[in-house]
Amino acid sequence: MNTPNSFTNRAIALGDGNHYLIRPVQLDDRDRIIELFNHLSPESRYLRFAHAISKLPDDFLDDILDLDYKSEMALLAILSNQSGVEEPIGIARYVTLPNQNICEFSLSVSDNHSAHGVGTHLMLDLIGYAKENGIQEMLGYVLSKNLRMLNLVSDLGFQITNLDDDPDFKTVSLLL
Repeated sequence: MNTPNSFTNRAIALGDGNHYLIRPVQLDDRDRIIELFNHLSPESRYLRFAHAISKLPDDFLDDILDLDYKSEMALLAILSNQSGVEEPIGIARYVTLPNQNICEFSLSVSDNHSAHGVGTHLMLDLIGYAKENGIQEMLGYVLSKNLRMLNLVSDLGFQITNLDDDPDFKTVSLLL
């Protein structure tokens, strides 16, 4: 199995005495990713996948778990409460476009933790890792009504543009 060369796991404190760890996704994280998906509301699933989805497809899971940690990377945020119970609360991923130094990102954060900075920390780590791997631009396609995501990427310095042929989506891009 490939492993990331330079990523350092990072623990981040929450205001309630708990903390979460951001680390690369590993092959044995399938059940954690499914658990995270199962804790997303139908609205959050729609905003992430741009259509109603009730189950993660196996090929989607396989793609997330089979990483080379350079041209593709996925980071998982795991909450550890004071009793030692671990709960996946967010995931961020990029995939490099074929024969280019441009990657496309995605982000999901559990509804219970979406206003606690988890998405921001995941994206900052993902951006840093992409830079280290020579990726020159990060882009994404965000539903126009996904105001939380649009605000998050705007705060991170992404440029937001309208798609001429599809008013339901915006393109967001960041030069690295």
